[in-house]
Amino acid sequence: MFAKIWSNLKEWFNFKKWFETIKSWGQIKRYKDKKHLIIYGIIAAAFAAICLLLSVHWATSIISGVVVFFFLQFRLEITDKFPVWIQSIIMVALSLLVFILMQVTISCGVLLIGGFKFIMNLILFVGLICTVWLITGKLKIAVIAITVLSQILAIADHLVVQARSFEIQFSDFFSLGTAAQVADQYKFELSEITKIGIILSVLFITFIVMTKFPERERNWKQFGVCMAGFVCGVLCVVVIYTQVGASVISYQDKYWKFRGSERNGFLVNMIYSASATRVLVPEGYDAESLENMVDGFEGNITEGEDDTKRRPNVIVIMNETFTDVSNITEYLGGNVPTNIPVTPFLDSLDDSAPNIIKGHALSSVYGGNTANSELEFLTGLSIQFIPRNTVAYNLYINEGNSFTMVDAFKEAGYNTVAIHPENPTNWQRDTIYDYFGFDEQYFKDAFDGLEENEDNGIYRGHVSDGAVYDKIIDLFENKEEGEPLFNFTITMQNHSGYNTLGFDHKVDIEGMSTYYGIREYLTSINNSDRALKRLIEYFSSVEEETVIVFFGDHQPSLSNVAGKFYGLNDDSSTKDQLAKYVVPYFFWANYNIDEDVDDDRDPTLTSINFLSTRLRDLVDIPETEFNVFVDKLNSKVMAMNAMGWFDWDYNFHESAYSTPDLSDGLKLYNYLQYNMMFDSTNKMEELYSVVKKN
Repeated sequence: MFAKIWSNLKEWFNFKKWFETIKSWGQIKRYKDKKHLIIYGIIAAAFAAICLLLSVHWATSIISGVVVFFFLQFRLEITDKFPVWIQSIIMVALSLLVFILMQVTISCGVLLIGGFKFIMNLILFVGLICTVWLITGKLKIAVIAITVLSQILAIADHLVVQARSFEIQFSDFFSLGTAAQVADQYKFELSEITKIGIILSVLFITFIVMTKFPERERNWKQFGVCMAGFVCGVLCVVVIYTQVGASVISYQDKYWKFRGSERNGFLVNMIYSASATRVLVPEGYDAESLENMVDGFEGNITEGEDDTKRRPNVIVIMNETFTDVSNITEYLGGNVPTNIPVTPFLDSLDDSAPNIIKGHALSSVYGGNTANSELEFLTGLSIQFIPRNTVAYNLYINEGNSFTMVDAFKEAGYNTVAIHPENPTNWQRDTIYDYFGFDEQYFKDAFDGLEENEDNGIYRGHVSDGAVYDKIIDLFENKEEGEPLFNFTITMQNHSGYNTLGFDHKVDIEGMSTYYGIREYLTSINNSDRALKRLIEYFSSVEEETVIVFFGDHQPSLSNVAGKFYGLNDDSSTKDQLAKYVVPYFFWANYNIDEDVDDDRDPTLTSINFLSTRLRDLVDIPETEFNVFVDKLNSKVMAMNAMGWFDWDYNFHESAYSTPDLSDGLKLYNYLQYNMMFDSTNKMEELYSVVKKN
């Protein structure tokens, strides 16, 4: 028996035989033809030159060119004797390389990905390559196709982070039109790591292209391998999407910068974000008990002393990317050493004056997704109870769940007008505004013919605030006599992408002269402040009572602002990160409003979802039970956004979508929002439909 075992071992370790067998599977051939060598040399030199033009280090560029020349001259040729099981191993190895190259191009690598998640990413890449292999019958085509696709996504992800400070999410695929329309307004740069990832991917593709794979790949064994890879990939998608075993796999709910791909891997993170778009029934939700819960909810609301029913004109301005950087940093204990005041008019508005309410509000978005701030104001809903990093306009809003303050103003006899000087299809606003019931809508085409002019024309490639305010004044002057105006306006001039050629930087910052993006942003805000002053001065002189509500939708995605002005970095706490979500707001009227509002409510800090509730204190419009509830809730919750909420002692309570830390009032808020937006079977419409005030 031992002799037989020894004989088998000798046979197994017969390296000469193994060498001959492997040699029969394939070989490396070198092409010495001078004509080809010249062509390959030109291609390699051109590639090295392109690398240099992309500001890649000269040594890396030269080495890359040499490697390209090597891959072009020395080719691996695999024969038809190549076993399918060896092909399967090589396919898995190639999938691993594609995965690693994608992570490098994103600029986050693979070292921080947990073991389970690493394997899941690998299985997903194997599944993708097997799917294309199954369709085309060619492993070469499959590997090249998935490598190119993964690199496109990786570069896009890298650039998206520059635009808004968090990665591509599944919901972004529903916003491609809007993204494409604003992409040219940003200045993008590739990091050194990303450039290296791209170069390595090109070298990898070159190697695969020059490798000769077996001529006859299609057979039952290959089909079985492909089906196994495909099925494993599908099962992996199901596990991630349904979050089976989530506690063991430990997905990282990280959205800042590249944290998602860094901790989860890009594909796992993408599927996980798709799972996050699912709307879950809140724990303890019961539609039939909502009305009793709303009636029984206690809240401290102090009615104003003035019982006079007012129906002033109401002009709401949600100013794109407007934030009073100077005031916020001072509010947070810092300062901005600019050569001139950035927002002198806004700063001059004294909240102790009887016609002004002024403070700061928490936004739920940073650097983009304006439509979510818009939704919070017009509906009184909170993005905290909508899946993270989704845009409700694109995914969830329809004609059957559109309950907004527009209904109340229409019921009160107002002419309701929406203005946004951009394309009507951005965030589907033309459709959404129809759902909301605006009487008139004005978009970019309403401003045709404007010339370059920072005061009332085109500024930074956008319709200026001054031109938009001229439109508001025109609507006011030409409205029906005796019919009050409700106008909701979104401006555009301050939109991100602060790289305008030849821009006149009127605002300079001490020690930051090279940061043109910040200088252009602050100069734009300064211009916006001047336009606002002209608007207020105009309505100060009119006889009809008018209220102007002004607030920013979000802060700009400028990392230098966060680092220089707020002292924030990737490791800052969630509460500290809230500095980037604070925007200014004010209520101004051409008459005294101090007695028309809740005297006990501190205006220093609130949130955008509560602003419309405060507006209702000033105007005689129909109320809904939902509005009354939100007003009561505000007496218990000072401010809230997608990240969490403040109680009135300024304690911050962080919320995660999966495990929210909610007070009883916020749980009811969640139930009502779910019922309004998602429970079409048991929707309690009477809670959200307008009824006359008592």
